[in-house]
Amino acid sequence: MSQTPPNQPPLPPSDGYSNPTPQYGGPQGGGYSPVQEPRYNVLAIVSLVSAFFVSLVAVITGHMALGQIKRTGEKGRGLALAGLIVGYVGIVSGIIAIVALVVMAVAGIGLFATIASQYDPDDYSYTSEPFTSTAAPGAAGGDLTFDAGSDLDSGSLAQFSDPFITDSEWTVASPDDGKGNWSYLDPSGLCTVSFHQGSLGTEVTVADGDDRATTAGFLAVVLSTDASTIAGKAVDDTISYNFEGSGSVDTLLMQGTDDDGSNWKLAGRAFGELGSGLYVDVTCDKGGDLESVYDTAVTKAAITVY
Repeated sequence: MSQTPPNQPPLPPSDGYSNPTPQYGGPQGGGYSPVQEPRYNVLAIVSLVSAFFVSLVAVITGHMALGQIKRTGEKGRGLALAGLIVGYVGIVSGIIAIVALVVMAVAGIGLFATIASQYDPDDYSYTSEPFTSTAAPGAAGGDLTFDAGSDLDSGSLAQFSDPFITDSEWTVASPDDGKGNWSYLDPSGLCTVSFHQGSLGTEVTVADGDDRATTAGFLAVVLSTDASTIAGKAVDDTISYNFEGSGSVDTLLMQGTDDDGSNWKLAGRAFGELGSGLYVDVTCDKGGDLESVYDTAVTKAAITVY
């Protein structure tokens, strides 16, 4: 009869082929179950993406996402908040832009009405004291002489082509005031080139079939002097016709110095048959190249009649 050695636990039963397999888990012997990572909330992602395209959608989906995340514990709260912030910024920016556009439209309508109510066909917006020009007369004749003015169709329109509006080196000094007056600063900033085009009004006497005499009367009104002064001091000159290099329009040129020491040249042409007049004035402060800027103006800013 054998005895079990003291203090030694009994051996488990064996089938003779395998060792006993340890069991993990609890008392029930269940397997190991890993904890799942929370997923991102879909509406939070939609909110952030749509914030850059449709702000209202971003705000709506952002609020919905925060509510779902609070209930489900999903990830994406930061995405939803970012979508909300960007969405609200977009909505506020849109409202500000709409208000600004409305204000600008109302202001533009008011400005147009003011300009229209103040229109005066006899206002040529230029006064100065001329003196006799020493410049050599330009070549008369060309495509649109003083004599040829009487051959124009009375229904035609004469105006300047304006190349400086698209030239980045020239700065708008004053936009069109609604009376046909506007001006630029040349690239040096020392010379102002001013244009006028419009009706001759009632102050200018039209000499039938004589655009030279009509132009003298026009410049007399522009310069606040008399026609005899213009006739004695003006010289013949030309402005490009239609576009640079295609021909010329006969003009009368005046030159003078203002009280502040600035020098100026003004060339004008009146069309009696059309009842309209145009002039270009170049005024330069000390140091400005009057001759060069004037030549540029009368060469590039052509008169067109159509």
